[in-house]
Amino acid sequence: MVMLGKSRTLFSIQAKSEASTLARVLELFIIRGIFYDTMSAKKTEDGMQWISLLCCDVEDQNADALLNKIRQIVTVQAAQVETTILSA
Repeated sequence: MVMLGKSRTLFSIQAKSEASTLARVLELFIIRGIFYDTMSAKKTEDGMQWISLLCCDVEDQNADALLNKIRQIVTVQAAQVETTILSA
């Protein structure tokens, strides 16, 4: 799979493992019209889940606003965003 774009933004989320958490996270992306290229969700043995979404060409302002909204979800314990700029 080849992803097009000038940057990659990775959203990494650790949350309590509840059925609605993934849907709430994805809804925030949909509302803002931000499409993810890859998504993974993994439940851990300690009752938590890890959610990762990789997106192309998300502006820093939009990534920060989305990260703040993700952190407001009650089940989210930690969330971070990392953007990598690709060479031309």
